[in-house]
Amino acid sequence: MARVRVYASYTEAWGEWRRMGLPERSPSRFDLGSRQFFYIDSLSPEEREALRQELAPRGGMVFDCRGDRALVSITLLALENLLMSGASSRVMEMGEALRHRYDPEPPAFEWSGGRLDLSRPRVLGILNVTPDSFSDGGRHLDAEAAVRRAMEMREEGADVIDVGGESTRPGSVPVSLDQEWERISEVVRRVSGEVGLPVSVDTRRAGVARKALRAGAVMVNDVSGLREDMRDVVREEGAAAIIMHMRGEPSTMQQDTRYLDVVGDTYAFLERRVHEAVASGIPRERLSVDPGLGFGKDLQGNMEILSRMDEYRCMGRPVMLGASRKSFLGNIAGGEPSERLEASLAAAAVACWQGVHLFRVHDVKETVRTLRAVQAMKAGR
Repeated sequence: MARVRVYASYTEAWGEWRRMGLPERSPSRFDLGSRQFFYIDSLSPEEREALRQELAPRGGMVFDCRGDRALVSITLLALENLLMSGASSRVMEMGEALRHRYDPEPPAFEWSGGRLDLSRPRVLGILNVTPDSFSDGGRHLDAEAAVRRAMEMREEGADVIDVGGESTRPGSVPVSLDQEWERISEVVRRVSGEVGLPVSVDTRRAGVARKALRAGAVMVNDVSGLREDMRDVVREEGAAAIIMHMRGEPSTMQQDTRYLDVVGDTYAFLERRVHEAVASGIPRERLSVDPGLGFGKDLQGNMEILSRMDEYRCMGRPVMLGASRKSFLGNIAGGEPSERLEASLAAAAVACWQGVHLFRVHDVKETVRTLRAVQAMKAGR
């Protein structure tokens, strides 16, 4: 699908166009105020030429970018006329992307037998049952302590409890499937049965996900991007899924953080995985996306994604922010993980203002209050 691109200035636009390989005849600074810009991925040369021929009579322009990406420039009136008069599937995708990005109605997010109402931002409270997670490792290894913390997060305003049994911090060492399940099995069962909130299982292993879903969890938060075996589990168990972008594995993901366009590249990955999931039989309404801050991105990449979270709305799927206490926040504001509350809340506020739907956080009470304030300010009441 197409992706809507909005620029804050001509300097930003021209810098990006140069990186993307656009020629000197690229759109002028005057086009920024009169035209809408779209990126479209996975276009063959033949598709590009066909799109160029379709848009040219309406004044639309198609520019070749590096790779298989193209930049489209067109006025909104011309696009509307095309959509009303019968357009190709690629032009229809542009219309859909524009509608999704600015649609005031939130997308559906469902699982078999339940749904999450996204008319307001929703908070996933982090419950790591691990000895080595970067922020709260070792605090909730005991099932009793984990359930108490889940109860606390419910009282603080959490909407979902996200249970994980394997650390995926940069450089972390993987654990076995059996060890991961042993850590979380009782916690998933008890939180699902006693806390009264939906439970998400944070795992990249299909075997762990299936066991957790059968123990009471209703969604899978998969940092590895919902590969084929995980898609099978989600489909067969009727679960919801959060698809995250990560380059490589947690132990190696920070070795290569170079991107042509970090937002465009992560968007293309997530869009492809959503398409594959739907093609495998998972209803689109059961899928959410997460660009994966801190997973194979450097400081500049994380900041670029955070400032452009609204572009991921173009997919028409709920968007999740996972920035809580991460190291890039320490790099810009200072402090150890437990001292990054203010930066975490700032990230949540920036993302909320852009229309992000889901927030995975350690500090539930403070985040809920921040999101409530941002919503009121944005609505003007």
